[in-house]
Amino acid sequence: MPAQETALTKSLDGILTHRKQSGLPVFSVDGPFLSSPPDFFSNDYLSLSTNPLLRELFLRKAASAPRLFGATGCRLATGNGEEYRNLEERLAPFFQSPDALLCTSGSVANQGFWSTVPQPGDVLIFDQLTHFSSCDGAQLSQIPKDMQYTFEHNSVSSFKRCLEDVLKKYHAQIVQGTGTVFVAVESLYSIDGDFSPLEDIVQIVEELVPEGHAHIFVDEAHTSGVLGPDGRGYVAHLGLGERVHTKMHTLGKAWGHQRGVLATSSTVRKYLLNCCKALGYTTCIAHMDIHVLNCSLDIISGPKGQELRDTLVHVVQYTRTHLGNALRHFPAEIVSLTLPSTHLPDDLDRAAAARRAELKSYSPVIPLITPRAIDLADHLVRRGYNAAALVYPVVNVSTVRVIVHAENTEAEVDRFVETVVEWATAKMQTMGREGQHVEEVSGEGRGR
Repeated sequence: MPAQETALTKSLDGILTHRKQSGLPVFSVDGPFLSSPPDFFSNDYLSLSTNPLLRELFLRKAASAPRLFGATGCRLATGNGEEYRNLEERLAPFFQSPDALLCTSGSVANQGFWSTVPQPGDVLIFDQLTHFSSCDGAQLSQIPKDMQYTFEHNSVSSFKRCLEDVLKKYHAQIVQGTGTVFVAVESLYSIDGDFSPLEDIVQIVEELVPEGHAHIFVDEAHTSGVLGPDGRGYVAHLGLGERVHTKMHTLGKAWGHQRGVLATSSTVRKYLLNCCKALGYTTCIAHMDIHVLNCSLDIISGPKGQELRDTLVHVVQYTRTHLGNALRHFPAEIVSLTLPSTHLPDDLDRAAAARRAELKSYSPVIPLITPRAIDLADHLVRRGYNAAALVYPVVNVSTVRVIVHAENTEAEVDRFVETVVEWATAKMQTMGREGQHVEEVSGEGRGR
């Protein structure tokens, strides 16, 4: 039955119409649905969500489990149980942390932490591309906006200047009182697939901030299960486990399921349970999730997990090489794998960039940068791929984000590369027929 139009629905329809007329995508999740395309766009990095071993382990465990379904209540009431704490006690040492708190999702974990843990008098410093869930949490926190700072994305020199300015302005209040400088970065940024200069950031914090007055938070959503010994993440890969205070690991990407976990101190865990309504007063995750995550952890931390990570690195290297070779003859106004060059003002940034470049073969996120992202995504969808364009205001540089997985074959990569080249060649030919000069084609601003 068609819904009656109201003032509200008319207003909302108008906004969506304006969005479409402005060239921005208006998404729908109502179909059509692609059958079984090769996966080059999901976050299922290790292909665990379709892995028969995970399915077998879970079904075996489920057959003998006394409970599978709803928890029936929040963690502070009837929803708690021994199996929840047992999983947290497995995850805490795995992530090299004193304790752990399961959350309904990674986004909820971020928002819950940042809206609750920082106290009046504390200062927040975020990378400017930090995930929206952390930024939203900070906006809900007790920290006024004039005590929330951002630094240029992945710029060590910008971070150092920002931290020095903060300490100059708030030094007495931080050192003489109970103030804390919170620093938030991500391990791998999911749009551009670039790693954070975490080693440099940790070192600068330890050099400049008096001991006991800093708290470093790393969002490991896109490196959990993928990097580090036994898939423990980027922090473990760099050997910084005891020097990073809180790590957020999403369990819905490489882990092949859903949910999130905050690996942190026992005090922070207890405080969140008692003071964060989003974590303490929501129905606890289903018993089935606990069984799946235990099975995922068994695989990720075992020989099969290492095999999948090794395979993923090979696929990443193969894809980067073949895409790079195929697209190098096209101008950036059509498509490129390289973000616009950023001026590196000093040795700090140059050295950090060189170290991050060595890690590129571990990043399964490969952005196809093009001012025609919507057109490219439409072409890929017509060829059977589940592609989507990322455009302003989500990003400042239009992108179709490619993500490779452990189960992608070289033949699948070859076909995908051919499909992208087919589109780029057609764009070049169209521009030639219209008498356009490539360098005159305009697109969105190139900065991120």
